[in-house]
Amino acid sequence: MNFKKIIFSFLITISGITLLAQNNTSSPYSGFGIGELEMSSGGRNTAMGQTGIALRSNLFLNTSNPASLTAIDPQSFILDMGLNYKYTKLENSSKSVNVKDGNLSWLQMAFPISKKLFGGISLNPKSSVGYSIYTTKTIEGTSTTYPSIYEGTGGLSEAAGMLAWKLSKNISMGAKTGFIWGNVAQTNEQSIAVSTSSYTLSQVDNVQYSGTYFNLATQISLQLSPKSSIIFGSVAGLSSNLNSSTSTNITKTGTSSEVVSNNVKSSGAMKLPLDIGIGISYLYDSKWVATFDYKRSDWQKAILKISSSKLCINNSFRTGLEFAPKNDPEITRQVARYRLGYRYESGYLQIYNNQIHEQALTFGVGLPIRKDRSYANFSFELGTRGTKTDNLVQEKFIKLNCSFNLWDRWFIKRKFD
Repeated sequence: MNFKKIIFSFLITISGITLLAQNNTSSPYSGFGIGELEMSSGGRNTAMGQTGIALRSNLFLNTSNPASLTAIDPQSFILDMGLNYKYTKLENSSKSVNVKDGNLSWLQMAFPISKKLFGGISLNPKSSVGYSIYTTKTIEGTSTTYPSIYEGTGGLSEAAGMLAWKLSKNISMGAKTGFIWGNVAQTNEQSIAVSTSSYTLSQVDNVQYSGTYFNLATQISLQLSPKSSIIFGSVAGLSSNLNSSTSTNITKTGTSSEVVSNNVKSSGAMKLPLDIGIGISYLYDSKWVATFDYKRSDWQKAILKISSSKLCINNSFRTGLEFAPKNDPEITRQVARYRLGYRYESGYLQIYNNQIHEQALTFGVGLPIRKDRSYANFSFELGTRGTKTDNLVQEKFIKLNCSFNLWDRWFIKRKFD
């Protein structure tokens, strides 16, 4: 199989596919802030509770910590493509509904530049917006009610470049810089009946976002014994600004359609929070990997188009385990990699004094798809998000993830007799 042709064809067609951060959620909470935050760091990470700050491998990409790219072997090229399917049950104290979503999760690649310098590229969703809320309102001074529908679609995507520098055998540093962009369409439609006449008032806000960000990272590896080692990792995402441009259209529809206002433009800016994370991994006999991550995102200091009282610090705790039996080319099951993990996110939104937390248990397996180092990674998450307190919505979800981690040997100098 010629992976170079596959990669080239994929990169040519990917520019024409509007799939990142689009219709990847049906959560009512995605209507707040910048939407539902996406986690896109690689097939191995997903099955291990979305850990990655202290993970290193010469087989699997890990964009959670760009310093990990120094583990790539010379003359190697790794491409990782992922997709997901999510089934969610939304319920409050009186109603429930089932929804389905799916999308591509990420496209990322990495390669050595020199003996001590490594590079990578990633393209993935940053956040997703997708909700439809039906409610009723009362006309002031009367007992008359009218329906009101709120809908939103879209989200943010990010494209990033990574560099990693191998300072020594045990110490690596990394940097990641990227561009965030996206569009969110929000619609508010109200059907009002006054006396013998009725009309529908519809307001559509199309918001365009764009901005840049910069992250720094480190990893330190220590050999404890001939069979065991430990890895420490850290990441810091500097706070970044997003510019926004809003175009608003308002129409009134009754016996005839009337444009109240058309293409009214406004601009603004948002500030995303400072992220700091630390991680530790323990490796034993090339079979066992145990890892733990902690990450803190100070959304209280962010500036978004919602009340600051609805923003809070997101504390993230993640842990993962991987087991790889001794490789035996004659037995397929012994070259597979088995994974599990758990993650808890305290959440960056607070509604009616309830912090919207999320937790999930993950399981997965990595299966070799060629005789060399390529893998197909499969995992699923069982999780919950939110609460039914104060008539809020609780989400119970099952998320299936699939990725293809393709390895190839590049940059070989040809020799002729």
